[in-house]
Amino acid sequence: MRIAHTMLRVKSMDESLDFYTNKLGLELRSHKELPGADADLAFVRDPKSGHEIELTYNHDGRDYDLGDAFGHIAFYVESVDETFEEWRAKGVPFSLEPKTMKNGTRIAFAVDPTGYKIELIEAPEQA
Repeated sequence: MRIAHTMLRVKSMDESLDFYTNKLGLELRSHKELPGADADLAFVRDPKSGHEIELTYNHDGRDYDLGDAFGHIAFYVESVDETFEEWRAKGVPFSLEPKTMKNGTRIAFAVDPTGYKIELIEAPEQA
């Protein structure tokens, strides 16, 4: 068994595609409308890990509640500070600027257009 993808419902497909591809650097794998389901689906892929995120926009106009059970998506980066500066220059908002945790791990949290949190973790040498 291996993980296939993670699905996120998004408020705006255009804003989400711009965020995940142009700002975060993920690859757009596919984007299609599902007329029978009244939805658009897009798959973006992390070129290093191969993990995909399915972005789903439902045409029903509902404003989905993010809830309090989902936490975040995490990405290892070589430098939290450099990635923070690069993403901030692209207009990515952050809910937590770079900081060092008590265990020495360097992290930061960005926020996507729907409100999902994206954690940056400074990759340990073996990751």
